[in-house]
Amino acid sequence: MEHVRLPLLKPDILFNIYEEPLLNSSLKCNNYLVEALRFNHQNSVQHFTIPKMIRFKPRQFDGFRKVILMFNQSDISPMCYTEWYDSETKLRENAPGINDCRRTAGLGVIRDQFVFAVGGVNESSSKSVNMLDVSSQSPSWVSMVDMLVSRRRLGVGVLDDCIYAVGGCGGNSALNSVEVFDVGIQKWKLVASMFTEICDLGVGVLNNLLYAVGGSDDLTCLSSVECYDPTLNTWTPVAKMSKPVWVLV
Repeated sequence: MEHVRLPLLKPDILFNIYEEPLLNSSLKCNNYLVEALRFNHQNSVQHFTIPKMIRFKPRQFDGFRKVILMFNQSDISPMCYTEWYDSETKLRENAPGINDCRRTAGLGVIRDQFVFAVGGVNESSSKSVNMLDVSSQSPSWVSMVDMLVSRRRLGVGVLDDCIYAVGGCGGNSALNSVEVFDVGIQKWKLVASMFTEICDLGVGVLNNLLYAVGGSDDLTCLSSVECYDPTLNTWTPVAKMSKPVWVLV
């Protein structure tokens, strides 16, 4: 039973299985059923849960091919329409669209499955966050918890199943604040700020450290690089790049 994906079954089916004497009399199997019922309840009140083991992972995702996801701006609804390109089939197909314009949003992916669009160009969407589960049988963008700070032209990085929103612009000025979304508790929280107020930056992860690279202070292109250590909650300036670079979004 430990290899059966019980958490992905509907609750009414789970209750029928729960009444099976052979399973009900086994403490180990009983625990699997309780685990599945709790997972169903959790999914009913949260937008998504990251699979931690095979019982929670959709079977179709085991062999899910990677695709290139493209974002396009539109003047009509949906304001942001998306397409994905499969390099194996060489086909490009329409993907679910987002109603808000997200031209300067930050993008991040958790475990090659959950795509996040964070912040954006419009004042109404600069705090908002949307998520797409590409492994779903009927994928669609769903609203997540808003960020604490309005951000556009930000950098986004993924570290330990957490989404980091780094810098960006709020109003008419660049930001040095950073916040992180913990998928386990579904909340954003502010962490240590960078030394530099910066937007249009690149964000990368290496050896469990977050790097904020280049960007601008909304006036000048920068060559600075800062490193964030989540275990210490500290940013440290590191060697600058040889040339100023910013990321166009």
